[in-house]
Amino acid sequence: MKKYILLSLLFTQCLLLFTSCDETEEVNKYADWRNRNEAFIDSLKRVYDAKTDPELIQIIPYAEKNYPIYAKKLKTVTSGETPLYTDSVTAFYRGMLINEAVFGAATTPRYYTKLYQSLDVFDKNFEGEEPNAFESPTTFFVNGVVAGWTEVLQRMKVGERWEIYIPWQQGYGSSVSAAPAYSTLIFDLNLVSIIKK
Repeated sequence: MKKYILLSLLFTQCLLLFTSCDETEEVNKYADWRNRNEAFIDSLKRVYDAKTDPELIQIIPYAEKNYPIYAKKLKTVTSGETPLYTDSVTAFYRGMLINEAVFGAATTPRYYTKLYQSLDVFDKNFEGEEPNAFESPTTFFVNGVVAGWTEVLQRMKVGERWEIYIPWQQGYGSSVSAAPAYSTLIFDLNLVSIIKK
């Protein structure tokens, strides 16, 4: 009988130990979050400056020139309209946060398009790698979204799909919103149409 009681106690302790480990991991998920996110943007800057990825572009915002946005065109359109600041648009998007398992040790950040399942998705309006016929784009004002989106949308043509990296200063900033404070926002953004007033 004592043997079963001891085994039961040992099993309970092991269960508590594993549970506490899970809680510790969750608590540490955003440890040093601001520094990690700033280091990620710095790594993009180094890649851009070194020209090691010719597809990576840098966007200097019209308003806040000290915090560039980085992007990669996944689908390019050679002619067509670009939205104005006062326009409304429709778009498909998936918003993600950086993930140390994907980006952490790499000298050159790897783009997420094939690896989005391993990132923390905080907002999206389509499933899978491509929107399907049963999914609808979202409508919003170009000037009614985070500053980084406003900057990028004014440079996109209808039909283009970009992968964008928005520093926290051009995203949700230092406050908790749809994502934790100080988050670099990674978006797969597909501009579907412009709605003129």
